[in-house]
Amino acid sequence: MGNALLAAAFTGLATGLGALPFLFVRDLPARLYDGILGLGAGLMLAAATMGLLAEALTGLHGAAGLDTGRFALVIAGFITGVGLAALMDRFIPHRHARGHHQHLGHQPGHDAHDRDEEARRGYTLVGALSIHRIPEGLAIGAGFAVGGSQRLGLLLAIAVGLQNACEGVVMCAPLRQGGVSRARGFFVVLLTGLTIPVAALVGHTASTEALRALPFILALAAGTLIYVTSNEIIPESHSHGHEGTASSGVVAGFLLTMVLQALLHG
Repeated sequence: MGNALLAAAFTGLATGLGALPFLFVRDLPARLYDGILGLGAGLMLAAATMGLLAEALTGLHGAAGLDTGRFALVIAGFITGVGLAALMDRFIPHRHARGHHQHLGHQPGHDAHDRDEEARRGYTLVGALSIHRIPEGLAIGAGFAVGGSQRLGLLLAIAVGLQNACEGVVMCAPLRQGGVSRARGFFVVLLTGLTIPVAALVGHTASTEALRALPFILALAAGTLIYVTSNEIIPESHSHGHEGTASSGVVAGFLLTMVLQALLHG
């Protein structure tokens, strides 16, 4: 439990790394912004598939053949995770890629006519992304609850930490464009990371107390992360004319997670 909370706390605080550049500048180049988003998307997709889902599907086949009960838990968890993410996307107003008219829009480098409105939208984005971090914390907590080594928990903590650094850029940019001070913007973004250790505690406790439910929780976290990444992060990274840079970031995120998995496996 202690290792899970410590890793989750550092993972949450990693958000501040993404906000650090805005202590010195107000805007980032759109190409760099899209590349960072793509990197974060690749990290999350790889962690969800090669980490969470791979672990959830482990042990499905035994001497008696396919464990249909465990497989049903994985399917149910994945569908539940996707459904929860879709509900959050539907009912929580937040910034999205252009073309998603039901959300508040932000484009890097755009000069807002109403700075107060831009700041308000920035705070809306911060709140929405904080809620979206709940499945990240659940994933880390469940990862440390997996029997044997703590490899999965460490892999998820590192991958999510790097993704949070990317999200720090996404959250702080509109705040700075809205006139929020450097220090205030930095600390607001930094504090959003508190969501992760709280969710990690819930995920670890639930997985430990009901080990049979562990495949469900792992698959739920994976489904949520995959939906959020494909529905929000990737479209946003491809909406400013730098699709090649964004796609390269996705590939780099996948490769980085593969390297981390190989190193931690030892």
